[in-house]
Amino acid sequence: MTTLGARSAQPHDDIDQAADSGGVVRRQPGELEGAVLAVLWAARTPVSTGTIQQELGGGLAHSTIATTLARLIGKGHVERVRVRRVWMYHPTRRQEEYASARMLALLRQVDDPDATLCHFVTSLPPHQVRLLRVLLEAAAGDSLRTE
Repeated sequence: MTTLGARSAQPHDDIDQAADSGGVVRRQPGELEGAVLAVLWAARTPVSTGTIQQELGGGLAHSTIATTLARLIGKGHVERVRVRRVWMYHPTRRQEEYASARMLALLRQVDDPDATLCHFVTSLPPHQVRLLRVLLEAAAGDSLRTE
């Protein structure tokens, strides 16, 4: 099997077995969606549910992958196309666009988005702070021209 670069997933839908205690541990929210999207981005061409299942290690049920894909379609992150008799899937956004949308969604979920943004910016490395300044200055210039 050719690995497309996606990280390996554990079996049992949204529940993983804890290696040390034998207990059940839930996945983090969005973890399986992220893994499925990683397979799609790495593939660069539409892929089937079976291919995604293989790339994630084969331990997940076909229905789990199909449900995850349906959720991603509902969120507008994935589209499906029929190729002969098989549904094939591809991302609708680049990885950078998806990450940006998730960052914005997280800001909308917190009680104090300004404080959250402040913490985020102060934790950036210096080269990203410089880039952010350039981008903000360009955005400010654009908004002045459109007013």
